[in-house]
Amino acid sequence: MSNFDTSGASFNANLRMLETSDPCHADTFNALFAQLINNDVAIQKAAGGFAADKNAQAKFLLDMRRTGKKYGVHWDAFDINPSSIGTRLYDNVGKVCEPSTNTVQGRNDLEGESVFFHLEVNGYVDEDGEFQVQYIRGVDNEFSRTERDVWCLFLTQWIKIEITATGENLILSDMAHEGFFPEGGAIRPDGTIRPYVAIAKYQDSSESSGTPNSVSGFNPSYNNSHNSIITKFHRKGSQYCGTTAQDWQRMTNLFDIAFATRDSQSIMRGATGYYLQYPATVEEADVERIIIAKSQAANLLVGSCVSIGNATTLNGDHTAGNIDGGQAGMHAKANRVLITKIEDYDDNNAAVYVDNGGSAFSTAKTVVDNIDCPTYISTMPWYTGACDDVLGSCGSPSSNSSGKEPYILFGVELALGQYEVCSNTIMNIVDGVMRPYICYDCTKLSASAPTADYEAVAYTLALTDNAWKYISVLGYDPDNPMVRHGTEVNATSSTGYADCQNTGSVDETTNAKREVLLGGYLGTGARAGRRSAYLNFSLSIAGWGYAARLSASGRCAQSAA
Repeated sequence: MSNFDTSGASFNANLRMLETSDPCHADTFNALFAQLINNDVAIQKAAGGFAADKNAQAKFLLDMRRTGKKYGVHWDAFDINPSSIGTRLYDNVGKVCEPSTNTVQGRNDLEGESVFFHLEVNGYVDEDGEFQVQYIRGVDNEFSRTERDVWCLFLTQWIKIEITATGENLILSDMAHEGFFPEGGAIRPDGTIRPYVAIAKYQDSSESSGTPNSVSGFNPSYNNSHNSIITKFHRKGSQYCGTTAQDWQRMTNLFDIAFATRDSQSIMRGATGYYLQYPATVEEADVERIIIAKSQAANLLVGSCVSIGNATTLNGDHTAGNIDGGQAGMHAKANRVLITKIEDYDDNNAAVYVDNGGSAFSTAKTVVDNIDCPTYISTMPWYTGACDDVLGSCGSPSSNSSGKEPYILFGVELALGQYEVCSNTIMNIVDGVMRPYICYDCTKLSASAPTADYEAVAYTLALTDNAWKYISVLGYDPDNPMVRHGTEVNATSSTGYADCQNTGSVDETTNAKREVLLGGYLGTGARAGRRSAYLNFSLSIAGWGYAARLSASGRCAQSAA
């Protein structure tokens, strides 16, 4: 090590030479870097003497990926060209980005570069709202995906949005250039800029693992609402909240630039077409399996999450049992457990085995008000960590197009089969006009929103008359640039943004507050995606398909100083 040049640019250049040729995983580079800073005093000095300062070490590693490049995409205005496909601009020209699976690594030219690179870290948000790094994956043996909160740490995005009558340009960089502004999650309450932004890698799983968290290998929390997650995450500290508009939009920005299409489901569908419910065809006792039609079993995936149970109430017309995933009886025999194997039972049926912790059950029918209610198996949202073995930083375990599996987007696991409840944005309807409001201080989030602590966004939404309509134009307010919802809904499932919004029933007499549900759930299908938003329910409405996620960006300013 004595011949290793530790001076300025040469030091950076030498460290770059140590990077793995597979840039999607920084483990090799990080391990070599850890060896260097632990074994060479000169390098520690050149690196600022931060061997014990994890924040400085993380910043140094991220700064190694800083390029100053501009990565852009142009989309034509919908009324000129409704295509979802964009044109790459600046340093994004010629880039190829393909999602991966557990067995095939797609080509992703942006993986490991600039704002697309992430460090996987354990960390927390301190009482001042600042993110603190504890351990870095590939550097620290203490790093854990199951025992501590896991975050993806990114360089701050600098953004330029140009909207004209002919179209829109989105440009990202890791440095400030003329006309660029910092992403919302990076702006401190005093207006200064954070050097990096942390996004929780996993959905919250506090129902099964305790305190609100971001850990791998657990059943994601459910029955969340705008109001309930304020209370839930404040149990961890008033500096925490659920998914913010800033979190959601920063990941959408990365998607837009990397894949140069507004149709996110054309790249990765997520678990948006996997709401399946099948009755037992053979009744058994004392088992941890259910026998269903072989053709139906073929639609299920080993490793996915299911519940097994019987209806305990009838549906609306009282002709059959209510088998909605929110009914307690549907989870009574096996509650959100994993499929371990599927094998043939006979020529027509297959046995679906589950891990019920050794607790056997019967698959016999029950009778409710003289109606036979068979035992059903119902798919449920995937466990966190379902994408931990994907070979790249973007992709799904086995198929990106099936609609059955979640995906990771530059390290962040998404679309497990639930909407994400937006914590700091609500829809306020006054005299039939729907307008977004956003709060930049998570300590002031309120079940009575919008209070005086919320900012009104400058545009109003296109109403959909309680129908799902595809977004053709997104609203944009330069004073609140991370809040974007549909102001025109004339697209289709393959044009424009190719995602739907549903504003519920609104007329000129409606005055109400609505929560913002983002992305889609197991049964949303083609309506789901990065821009999809369900805006039909009051701030207190919860459901089994409503997820929560920790946020580190709850305390921000509206704009930089």
